[in-house]
Amino acid sequence: MSALLALVSLFSLRSLQALVVHEHNVNSDAGDCPSMFVAVFSRLNAAKRRAVLRKLWVNDASALDGSGPVESILEQANKQGWATIEANFAVCTGDSSPSKELQEEANTYNDLLFLNCEEGYGNGALTRKTLAAMQAFRDGGYQQQLFMKVDDDAFVARRRLCSAVQQGATDQPSLEASYMGVITGGNPAVPAQPHRDRTSPFFEPPDVYPNASYPPSMEGGPGYILGRGLLRRILESGTPQRHMLWVEDKAVGVWVHDIEESGSKVNWVNIAGTDGYSRWKDSGKWSDYPYVLRHHLTEGQVACMTGIALEDNPNKFVDDCFKPFG
Repeated sequence: MSALLALVSLFSLRSLQALVVHEHNVNSDAGDCPSMFVAVFSRLNAAKRRAVLRKLWVNDASALDGSGPVESILEQANKQGWATIEANFAVCTGDSSPSKELQEEANTYNDLLFLNCEEGYGNGALTRKTLAAMQAFRDGGYQQQLFMKVDDDAFVARRRLCSAVQQGATDQPSLEASYMGVITGGNPAVPAQPHRDRTSPFFEPPDVYPNASYPPSMEGGPGYILGRGLLRRILESGTPQRHMLWVEDKAVGVWVHDIEESGSKVNWVNIAGTDGYSRWKDSGKWSDYPYVLRHHLTEGQVACMTGIALEDNPNKFVDDCFKPFG
């Protein structure tokens, strides 16, 4: 990992030239969007949240209230502006069979991805879950061009995200090599530093990652995207096993950095979104809303923003979505 000590200059010379920052308010023709598999990170006991989030990810309100056939879920997906998304809620079941309740949910909605991992945040559990999801995408027969990991407390403006992807990857090679999301801190020239305080939820043990700073990476919660080719190179290189960091999004940044160090070009695309720490602008008209990816929301807030995105009325105010929800 000593090569990471020169990460700022290397990133500036090679990757920063490929960095694209997108306007958030350009919508896209849904038929032109590339195909994408989305792993929405969920928990075993979060069935209620998943029921709400299906409005964003599979978009069939009738399936939620029992008034329509479940088969229409995927047929209705194009209402969101990106019909070629296949979203699964990723949950860890370890090496055992899912519970009866989980299996019934899976049979009903066909949108659960069972992974051989242990749920959790610390001690590298989330990193191992991310790796398991990437491996499931590679090995499970999925043919989508893109892989996205996103938390279940994030709102994704699907039409706007498609536009950002199209602008950032203008041909097949750049799409295959893409790493897209909200760059940590918004400035890749200022590297993030590991948290060495054991009480921090972002604690990174020195024996796991000894370097004084991380290479640039995308924020984990609001969601990041990997091109199919880049994901395969990461897995085939063995770098995840060599660098199993405890902080998930920083781990993926290290994996991508290693691929760049090996000589492969990575197409970095910065997408408008929240970084988890700044003060957010959650007011005003939908046409002026600055985020494609908005993290740290309740399911009620995600559902509200999904409704606004579906309506796609530029003069609709978003303010009511950010009043307290249960």
